[in-house]
Amino acid sequence: MIMPQNIYILCPPKKATGGPEALHQLGYILNSLGYNAKMLYSKYKKDPIHPFYKRYNVPYVMKVKDSADNVMILPESMTNLIAKYPLAEKKIWWLSLDFYEILMNSREKKKNWIRKLVVPFKHTEYRFEPNKTVTHWYQSQRTKEFLLTKKLDNEIAYLCDYVTELFFEDLPESFQKENIITYNPKKGLDKIEKYMTLLPQYKWTPLSGMTREEMRDTLRKAKLHIDFGYFPGRDKIPREGLVSGICLLTGRDGTSAFKEDLGIPEKYKLHADDVQTEKVIELINHTMNNYDEVFTEFSDFRAFVMTEKERMIEDVKKLFSNK
Repeated sequence: MIMPQNIYILCPPKKATGGPEALHQLGYILNSLGYNAKMLYSKYKKDPIHPFYKRYNVPYVMKVKDSADNVMILPESMTNLIAKYPLAEKKIWWLSLDFYEILMNSREKKKNWIRKLVVPFKHTEYRFEPNKTVTHWYQSQRTKEFLLTKKLDNEIAYLCDYVTELFFEDLPESFQKENIITYNPKKGLDKIEKYMTLLPQYKWTPLSGMTREEMRDTLRKAKLHIDFGYFPGRDKIPREGLVSGICLLTGRDGTSAFKEDLGIPEKYKLHADDVQTEKVIELINHTMNNYDEVFTEFSDFRAFVMTEKERMIEDVKKLFSNK
């Protein structure tokens, strides 16, 4: 097997979100398999690696000369850089469907009229123009269905990230749970605030302002994580929660509607019409009062999440087996 000389993974610097973590995980796996992968940070920073991701130990560069020997891996949020590397092989890893349009539109709004004249629109933003050097990887079933509506030059392929090892460290066989409900205050908070008032007997804990270790330890004590917000991709916190022995209650906006992306029992995924006060209260109370019983209902998807890393390694081997 001939390995590509250089693999560069484009990534924003100093960002601690699900996307950058997935990109660092990919670099870590590629290097552990014997490939030569480096992070290519999109903006100059003195120390571009976020502390969370130093553990992946992926070397980095700040600039790359375009070459047919290079493989460039780009998240969907940075597809505007495809035109910068016409010779290289390019892999777009769709970690979210929504950020593609959001960031593309945002970049266009920031351009002044001179730049729009000098750099034609079609040359700066990628809008699925024919291009044999571009291949697409999807992280979610929702994205797969979107990509299948496009006319593409190469076959699409599946690649999903995994819950970081931190959440597996000293993982207990059984959890000592407390009456704690966690939530992400940056996501769907307006839809759950009233339940905090209506159910004061539970400790409502926002997952913010914590170290990763503190977040892990909080999830291991909590019984339930509620997320009625939008799921742009296969969100990390619900998966980290499952590893930590948590039950979930979610909406169905974005990828959460797809059983392939969030394979929890359907009765714990509510349509907008189902988010009625009495029904939600009943589900919360049932889960909190019958945790052991309810938790077993999540065991199948939890087992799936627990083996994501092994599957990612095998999928990466397949994606690069023809190199």
